[in-house]
Amino acid sequence: MPRIVAALLASLCWVSLAAAQPSRRVVDLNEPGILQALESSNPGHYRKIRQILDEILAQPDPGVPRWLQTTFDARNVKYIPVVLTSHPPKRQLSFSLDDTRYEAVLVLTHVRGDIMPAR
Repeated sequence: MPRIVAALLASLCWVSLAAAQPSRRVVDLNEPGILQALESSNPGHYRKIRQILDEILAQPDPGVPRWLQTTFDARNVKYIPVVLTSHPPKRQLSFSLDDTRYEAVLVLTHVRGDIMPAR
């Protein structure tokens, strides 16, 4: 009986902790019209996102942009170093501003893919 009570208390604590976590909103920046909607609904985030996208696309080096954290106060920055095999090549970017998670697939204009014959 004490084990059942302990298990119930543990599960109650787990459920209350899970419910207390703030829900994060995830915004896909590749959705049509999302930047225009963001410009009117959250101008501060819009300005930061435009600067982030402009600076990342201008960089030839795919290293994790630490300046996102310091300059724009972005958290959980992920700029996956794998180029998606598409034409044109693309790379995934995601970061958090305040309680909102932003995700984008960026088209890389400075990366050139060459077709190589199999050996």
